[in-house]
Amino acid sequence: MIAELALRLRANAGRKILLGSVLSIGFWTTYLLLQRHPLFPARVVKALPIDQWVPFIPGSVYLYESLWLLLPIAPWLMKSNRELGRYTRGLVSISLAGFAIFFFFPTACPRPAPVPDVNLLYRLLIRVDGELHAFPSLHCALAVFHGACCHAVFRAASWPKWLRWVIWIWVAGIIVSTMLTKQHVMLDAAGGIVLGAAGYGLCCRWPRTPESERSQKQA
Repeated sequence: MIAELALRLRANAGRKILLGSVLSIGFWTTYLLLQRHPLFPARVVKALPIDQWVPFIPGSVYLYESLWLLLPIAPWLMKSNRELGRYTRGLVSISLAGFAIFFFFPTACPRPAPVPDVNLLYRLLIRVDGELHAFPSLHCALAVFHGACCHAVFRAASWPKWLRWVIWIWVAGIIVSTMLTKQHVMLDAAGGIVLGAAGYGLCCRWPRTPESERSQKQA
């Protein structure tokens, strides 16, 4: 497993660095531009009854921000240009779909007011990320998309099945944290989950290989 891990990390390393840099700059530039300069009035996403039961836990921001640790795992473990190409198409498709909705139908998720004295990371979060871009939750979309990519990579590499469970538990925690931090409500999270799953299913789902089928049977 260690040898396979090293091999995957070295494969197309230069392209991975370039790809990660370009995608990150393009994503954040567009995201913040749309958030800071909306052209249409924003609507508040309707809170469901279950949202009233979800507590505000500022400390969950650490789980929320752990998304940025999850994101590089799958692309850095991909070996072929074909895998990286599918990954890129999926990520760009999800981002563009989300940005189109943010542009034409901006939504907001008001935070608790007044915001209590909370930890430094939460204060940084609300300073950088405003209340707009509520539906769909790109945070949830990216978590589901990258969870599915990790699942596929781990299976193709014939790694233990429990690693896939760890990833999905992590993804579930990130999704829950979007509501615990009051960044999103249930409808936002549901929209993000659908968007992330659709992006993976349409663009990134690579066919099973004999190796992956054998590993799945063994698991």
